[in-house]
Amino acid sequence: MLKLLTEKAPDVSEETPFGCKIASTAAAYGLHEPFEQFWAQDGGAVLAKIDSEALLTGARQMNAEELHAFLLTLDIRKLSCTAETAKRLELPVSARGEIMVLRREKIVKETYADVRVNPGPREIYAVLEQSGSETFPVPEFEPFYMDLSFRTRHGAALSVGVSQGDRLAACAVCSAVTERAAVIACVACVPGLRRHGYGRTAVAALAEKLNRDFLYIFRAEGENEEFYRSLGFEPYGNWTETTF
Repeated sequence: MLKLLTEKAPDVSEETPFGCKIASTAAAYGLHEPFEQFWAQDGGAVLAKIDSEALLTGARQMNAEELHAFLLTLDIRKLSCTAETAKRLELPVSARGEIMVLRREKIVKETYADVRVNPGPREIYAVLEQSGSETFPVPEFEPFYMDLSFRTRHGAALSVGVSQGDRLAACAVCSAVTERAAVIACVACVPGLRRHGYGRTAVAALAEKLNRDFLYIFRAEGENEEFYRSLGFEPYGNWTETTF
């Protein structure tokens, strides 16, 4: 049975990637904003609807038939979950990739030159705009700006920018933070400045600043595996997206 959560925060494992995303959003925004809703199912599954997207976690003991039927009633554009969950729900997969994790003991602690913590969202967006691709869609500016600004003020996001002169050459943005885990939302480098270590510095500095037990990245299928492995990230599992 699914129950809409209106008083108690979602009971999720904050150390897992999707659990971290859901817990961080609930902690930052609360449970009563019009653009978000959270449901818990008997057995441990938790579903979150944030704007037109949904996240699902804790689904090992889920009632797949109930969840599948309920998802079809929601006004959502896509659902993100683990590959195992999508398979159990018998959902068609629109996109997939690997989840990688950097554990605290593998974080490199050092001083990084030309690094800025929480540069302005406009500066970050300028880097994202130049880095857009088929597998890296650039978000709309206004919701990106408002969400990143709000989450940063409430300790649910952290960004790092690497400067070249008076502009950002690269950035790494974490948009979900809990006590023990964090999830990187995006890493980008200005195309003409790639292969100069800017992106690597941004990710390494972000990991050092966050200093969490688990730092997750959702990697697009077939992209950047060696880059993240060289930074100490290891395979964790697989993610999928289903478009409705």
